[in-house]
Parts: sequence; C-alpha cells; structure tokens
Amino acid sequence: MMSFSSSCKSIAFGTGLLVLGASAQAQADEMDTILINEAFHSLLYLPVYVAKHEGLFNDHNIDVPVVRSAGSGPVALASVLAGESQFSVHGPEHVGFAQEQGGSGKAISAVANSAPVWVLAHPSLDYSSPADLEGKDVVVGLAPGTSNTLIRRLIQDAGLAGKVNVTEVQNGSELGPVLSGRGDIAVTYQPQVEQGISQGLEIIHAFTDDYPEYAFSTINTSQEMIDENPDLVLRFVRAINDALLLIHSDAEAAKAVARLEFGGLPSDVVNAAVQRMIDNNVYPQSVMITKAAFTNAIEMQQFVGNIKGEMYYDDIVDISFASEVIQ
Repeated sequence: MMSFSSSCKSIAFGTGLLVLGASAQAQADEMDTILINEAFHSLLYLPVYVAKHEGLFNDHNIDVPVVRSAGSGPVALASVLAGESQFSVHGPEHVGFAQEQGGSGKAISAVANSAPVWVLAHPSLDYSSPADLEGKDVVVGLAPGTSNTLIRRLIQDAGLAGKVNVTEVQNGSELGPVLSGRGDIAVTYQPQVEQGISQGLEIIHAFTDDYPEYAFSTINTSQEMIDENPDLVLRFVRAINDALLLIHSDAEAAKAVARLEFGGLPSDVVNAAVQRMIDNNVYPQSVMITKAAFTNAIEMQQFVGNIKGEMYYDDIVDISFASEVIQ
C-alpha cells in the first residue's frame, strides 16, 4: 500500500484522484500557460516545436498546450497585440507594419535565419551561374513571398530583367510544372526541396549561401508583455535558445520532433529537410537577431515594394532578452 505525506494535496477529477507532492504543487502553481500563434505550420519553425515536445518550455515553467496556426504573419501578430496570445512566429517586418499602425510589437528572438530558399532543376539543365537563367522558364510561389522576391532580385542583379519567364503558382506547388516538363526551374522551400530531389531534381542555387544571415522568422511579442511580465519573456527566450542548442547538438532528436509534427510527409523527406536546414544554419546557433540578418530581410522587402519607407533595427528588435540568455 502506497502512503503519502501530509504535505500532499489531492484533487478529484471525475472518478480519478490526482495527488501532488508539495514540490510538484509549487511547480504547478508557478507554471505559466501561454498560447503561441504561428503564421503557418512550417518546418522553419522547428525550434518552437522542439521546445514544446522536448519539455524545454516546461523546464522554464511554461506550459504550451497548443501552437496555433493563424494563416499569416499579420493575423498571428494581431492576436498578440490584442492580448489573445502571448507570442507569435513570423517575419520581423510585420512588427514594423504593426508599429506604423500604432501597434507596440517587438521581435525578441531568432527562429529561422539565413534565406531558406533553394532553386532546383533537372540535372540535364546547363547551369553554372545566374547568367544561365536567361531564356529559362522559372516557376515560383506567389508574390510577395520571400522565394518570389529572392529569385526576382537574382534575375535583376544578373542583368536579366525581361529575359527570364517567371511563372507564379500557389506556394507548395512549384515542383509540378518542372517535373512535368512545363517549366525549367523551381524555386521553393522545404520540404518541397527534398521532395524534388527524391524525384530526380537537383539543387542548382542556394540562397542560404547568398544570405547566410537573413531574419526570415522571429519570435515576437507585445511591448505590454515585455513591460508587465519580463520574467516570462526571458524564460520563453531561454527555452527557444535551449531548443536551438538541442537541434545543433542532437539532430536525431530534432528530426524525431519534425516527423511527429509533419506525420503526413515521408520520414526520409522530413529527415533530409531538417538536416539541410541545420547544415545551412537556417536554424541559428542562438536566439540573437543580428543587425545584418534584420537589414538583409528588410532590404529585400523594400526591393519588392512591400516596405515603402525605412524600418530600423532598434525600433523593431529588442535584444535585451537574447543578450541576457547568451551572455
């Protein structure tokens, strides 16, 4: 027969009985339950899923019952600014857009760094430099997505404006026209990159090489949260940093989480996608959002016309939590 000390607290749930020791009860009392809103469900946000599934949020007394997909960056951030959720995951430019409308968001942690876009083609395609894009049919996701912006910038920088046929398709469907012979080149993200490779395509250009620092996605919160609960914000950033360290020290654990989150995809595709993003530092080494990464992302948005004026690092990024975590 099992006995419990008088310091235990019992709570009835239906016909069951949950018994908590004093230390466990204290921990439960201190746990902050929060909601994270992501722009969309993506392998790019793997650090968040690793922190959740590997218990890293719990290690910092944070409970994350669900990570909710909002459908877009602006919607995810709007939920935070309205107080419906505490943190959001998307590009830092949306913080700038919100500030222009009177919002008080801040980007506080890196999540996906370097430009996570790759260019694929059949091995028979003759490609050695961007100049070889001339006369080619390039298939890319809809503007103003980053993949669309990056390939158009590459075309312009190569002096090929008007000399490349760019066809826009729904994001995620870039491979179809190339595999069926209706396009020469596909520009896409993971896991489509590994799916294309598994079907005979090869990478001919990696934007991760062009932009090794690129603030593609950040953790964001409201100024109100920073002012009223800085301890929670700090603990959250610590958990994300722990997740990044785990991803780089134990790739197999990271892949296991990715397979769990994306069970509808072939395991080998998920494993390859995660490994490539680790190798290319899409998952950064730490939570710090560098000025170079921020500047590259904002300048690309300015190039495509999404940002008309200026957005400044010090206005949008709060590095105080990341600085404390990685000191």
